[in-house]
Amino acid sequence: MIGETQLRARRTRIKILRAISAKNGSAGFSEIQNATALSTGSIYYHIERMKEYIKKNSRNYSITKKGEQLLVELDSKSRILT
Repeated sequence: MIGETQLRARRTRIKILRAISAKNGSAGFSEIQNATALSTGSIYYHIERMKEYIKKNSRNYSITKKGEQLLVELDSKSRILT
């Protein structure tokens, strides 16, 4: 079973992925921060742990194929539940 802290971290990471996705899969740090209202430290902390899902290019963060697949899976599960 997932603990409360893990669930919160998962939600935060999904929020970051969705913020990048909303910018056509590539967003700058300030765009992520504006879209998520997360603190600077929180964003850096979670992005560091999401290397499979997000990669950093010169000034932007991009979603990897694995990150795109995760969002597709989450969206399809959410449609099933509603």
